[in-house]
Amino acid sequence: MIFVDSREASKAAEIYRMLVGVFGEQVGVKALEVGDYLLDGSEGVAVIERKTITDLLNSMKPDEAGKGRIWSQLDQLQEADSFEKILVIEGWMGIVRKVTGWNESSIYRLIEGIQRAYEDLIVIFTPDWRGTGHYIAAKYRSLQERREPRELRLRASSASKKLEEQALYVIEGLPRVGPTLAKALLKTYGSVKGVIDALASKPSAILREEVAKALGRRPPEDVIRHARDVVIRRIELD
Repeated sequence: MIFVDSREASKAAEIYRMLVGVFGEQVGVKALEVGDYLLDGSEGVAVIERKTITDLLNSMKPDEAGKGRIWSQLDQLQEADSFEKILVIEGWMGIVRKVTGWNESSIYRLIEGIQRAYEDLIVIFTPDWRGTGHYIAAKYRSLQERREPRELRLRASSASKKLEEQALYVIEGLPRVGPTLAKALLKTYGSVKGVIDALASKPSAILREEVAKALGRRPPEDVIRHARDVVIRRIELD
């Protein structure tokens, strides 16, 4: 099923009609807690936040907390457990210099900052609502496709790396732990053993608070929880 947020269905009626035209009764409307589109396929789930260039500009304006609304929205998106998270930026970036008084470079810095802060967030650019509709349709189809299991080496060899790089390589092997979080974990706990021991023995809430000092923000709860699960859960291989 493709679920479209009720507000989004009104705001982007063309996209909604396009999806209904392609998928028919597989498209529904309901109030979503997170995101604008929830793609629930037989082989995976993805949640999509759509921002037109104008939406993006407006969401950058500081709110009561002194930060743009975009950050709180992406924090909520990041908390969505076990979903692919996708930010679609729709429209022509040139409108920034043509119509508004915004500094165009600040938009690019914002987008770069988003990609650095949310390492498992996919950012997609589309030219208009049709492009967005085509992307959503293609993504939903991909979530319906069964992928044949294959025996593969999961990661490239790290033998040629320096000791520090090898340590980062090991920590980045934990689920959804990217380079930035891996560095923060190693900086907080001092060694690969220290990171593993902390994950094995400390509650997620304490881990998030301790790592926040090195990371500059608390890491998402589901990321820490998944990393802990890999460390502490008994694994039985066939």
